[in-house]
Amino acid sequence: MGTRYFIGVDGSGPSRAALRWGLHRAAEDGSPVVLVHVVDDEWGLVGHDYAEDAERQADALLAEETANAGALAAGVQIRTRVLHGSPWWELAGLPAAEDLLIIGTHKTGFLRGRVLGSRSVQVASAARSSVAIVPDAVIEARRGVVVGVDRFDGSIPAVARGAREALRLGQELLLVYAPPTPPRPEGAADLPASTEAAQQVLVTAAAAATAAAPGVTVHRRLVRRAPAEALLDASYDAALLVLGVSHPRQGTQSLIGSVTHDVLMNINVPVLIARSGRS
Repeated sequence: MGTRYFIGVDGSGPSRAALRWGLHRAAEDGSPVVLVHVVDDEWGLVGHDYAEDAERQADALLAEETANAGALAAGVQIRTRVLHGSPWWELAGLPAAEDLLIIGTHKTGFLRGRVLGSRSVQVASAARSSVAIVPDAVIEARRGVVVGVDRFDGSIPAVARGAREALRLGQELLLVYAPPTPPRPEGAADLPASTEAAQQVLVTAAAAATAAAPGVTVHRRLVRRAPAEALLDASYDAALLVLGVSHPRQGTQSLIGSVTHDVLMNINVPVLIARSGRS
C-alpha cells in the first residue's frame, strides 16, 4: 500500500490551511487523500438527539470540505471518514506507519516546559506515522527546507526525508545542529561541546542527505544556542521544517522530545515530524 494523506478537518481556519497544504502535495505526487472528522464522544453523553445532530453536522461538513478539495485539486482521489471519540487521539491512531497525518494549528506563544498544552503536540506524540503540522499563515513565498540534526539515530530519517522534500520542491536544504552544553563544575566557565565532534555530526548528516537525494544542495549550520530557538530562527522564512523523533534510549519513538514540543508551541512554518516509515 502506498502513502495516504490523512487530513483532519473541522471547518476552522487552521484545518483549511492543512487541507490546502495536503492537497497541493497530493496533486504533485498522486497520493490519495482521506478527509477525517471526529465527532467528540461527549455528544453521546447528552442524549440521542444531540448525537444524531452531531452525526448530521459531520456528514455536512465532510461534504462541504470534499467539494472544496475537488475545486482546489481536481484529479486527486478523495475519501472521507467519520470517527467517534476524543478527536486528537482518534486522529493520531488512524494512519498506518507509512502514511502522513496532516493537521492545522493556531499559532501560540512560546512556552517552555513539559505540559502538553497544544493539541498538535498531543497528536505528534501519539501518532505512529509521520505528522505534518500546518500553521494558519501565509507560507507560499517561503523557500528552503530546514532539518534539525542531533547526535541520535532518530534524526537520520528526518535528514533523508528533508533532503527528498528539498529535491521535490527544487529548493536548498539547511541542516541545523545546536549541540547541548555539557555540565560544568560549580564556579567554572561554560564549556561548549567539542566543535570538531559537533561538525562531524553535521558531516554525517550531510552525507545521509546526499545519499537520499543526490543533487540536492546541502548547507550546514552549527549554532550555540537553545535548540528550539535555533530551529525557529533558521526556519523563519523556510517552506518546511523537518524534525525527527530522537531519544538516547530505543523503544521511545512514539514520544517527542522537549525541543519538538517547544518548536510546536511557537510554530511559524509547516513542521514535519518524520518517523521512519515511508511517508
